[in-house]
Amino acid sequence: MKQELLKSKTKFLFCFSSLIIICQILFVNQLFAQDNQIDKITVRKETVLLKAIYDYDEQKILAIDKYGNIRHDAIRSFEMHYESKWHKSKSYKSSDSNLSYDMKLYLGNLSEAKKIFFTNIIAEDEFGNLIKLPDVIEMHFPRCKKVME
Repeated sequence: MKQELLKSKTKFLFCFSSLIIICQILFVNQLFAQDNQIDKITVRKETVLLKAIYDYDEQKILAIDKYGNIRHDAIRSFEMHYESKWHKSKSYKSSDSNLSYDMKLYLGNLSEAKKIFFTNIIAEDEFGNLIKLPDVIEMHFPRCKKVME
């Protein structure tokens, strides 16, 4: 009887230890299987600044955020292009939001309405990141001489 009891205990311990080993193997395989899977997380950068506009009164480029608020200090640089009468393209660069002296001189000497293009508009958001804003196409009208007198 003792032998049978000893055999059954041995059999039970063998089955129990085998079950524990199998569970450990399955658990370890599951851990390694998770490490081998490649999961991708895509992050889309959301910017607050939406577009730029040309302010005729102050003669500068202003940024507008997605809520419609005007940001006066956001523009860092831009280029202004126009076509002359002989279809030659001219361009000027500015390193801040204000029009450069050459740009103001050209716009002041206009005698007729002219389409001007603002391209490569670089703005800085509130976190210090540089953002490229869409191009702006504006029709610039010269000041009336009678109003200026």
